[in-house]
Amino acid sequence: MIFLDTNIISYFFNSNEQIKEKLLEALDNNESVCTTVINVYEILKGLKWKNNHKKESQFIEFLNDILIFSIDENVVNIASGIYSDLRKSGKTIGDADILIAAIVIENNGTLITNNIKHYKNIDNLKLTNWL
Repeated sequence: MIFLDTNIISYFFNSNEQIKEKLLEALDNNESVCTTVINVYEILKGLKWKNNHKKESQFIEFLNDILIFSIDENVVNIASGIYSDLRKSGKTIGDADILIAAIVIENNGTLITNNIKHYKNIDNLKLTNWL
């Protein structure tokens, strides 16, 4: 199960050929393609701010073809542990990214991101960069 981070989704919608190829390859290999409700929010807020109705419609259509995972009690428990560990080590990141990571960990997935540096200090989070 692969989870697309916000930056990967943005690259896809900005016609990055490498991302498109990797996504097609994943689909050809019957990989479950997912994202989180937080990533959906991050993309939609940008599209609405830019008043880009065309890309917003395309994005909504795209969401119909992938799985979207939300926050539940297990995710909150994992996220609070991630936050605590990061804070103790002095390597904090934003809450949205902590929640994204917790959702991916809870569902035993791999986060596809171009922001490895940001997530690398989170234990048990599998990361891959398609760029």
